[in-house]
Amino acid sequence: MSFNKILFTANEELAAPFLKMVKENGLPLLHIPLEHYRFETSPDESRQVKGGLDEFMIVIHGNLRNARYFVRWMEDENELMRIQQKVNIATDIPTANYLEGKGIPAVMPAENARGIDIVEFLLRISQQGNVLYPTTDQKTEEIPGLLQELEMAVAEFQVCREVPIGEEQLKKYRKEINKELPEAVIFHNRSSVIRVKTAFPDLNLNSFSLISSGITVTQKLKEIGLDADFQAGGNWFSLGNLLNDQIL
Repeated sequence: MSFNKILFTANEELAAPFLKMVKENGLPLLHIPLEHYRFETSPDESRQVKGGLDEFMIVIHGNLRNARYFVRWMEDENELMRIQQKVNIATDIPTANYLEGKGIPAVMPAENARGIDIVEFLLRISQQGNVLYPTTDQKTEEIPGLLQELEMAVAEFQVCREVPIGEEQLKKYRKEINKELPEAVIFHNRSSVIRVKTAFPDLNLNSFSLISSGITVTQKLKEIGLDADFQAGGNWFSLGNLLNDQIL
């Protein structure tokens, strides 16, 4: 089966590893990002993190978005040099490249590392000291939860916040969909199911091939009466392979 266009709505920096695979393989993606973020920290958290930087031996950069906003905070606070001296872990090549470009040596346990890969790496290196995890205001990412389950000291630090999309931008997105006429939709997480339905209420999803990034997304689709035609393994790498090997 092949498609002329596949709608994809993730934030560009969150999906950087996947978009890298898309570019390398020439996949026909219609990228309309429905996730927008801005730099924003909590004043109390910022003071606590800055005052306690010496306690953190490891910084985990879960994606390019987190890394970019954290670097902005470091530059604003003139703390870049202190962070360069810590173990900075990146989960994928785009994030590692960005950090290296800022003079921050990055360790990547595996290409397109999963949360479990990060945990196993931390257990292997037995590095003493707390872990700092830059994230959004929602603080719902997988890696901190895994570390907490193992009773490893981790602090989540808000460096950005999701912002709503303006009506004018939504009108442009809707016009683009009507022009490009995608035949399939990728749902990269559970929230994307709601975002797509809200942003494009006139889109009859029953007439599209639906591509799920993993089991939890497939379950979310079922909750609203939709069935996934394809399901990946729960990470960007498996989603890229699914498109490249089975769909296109």
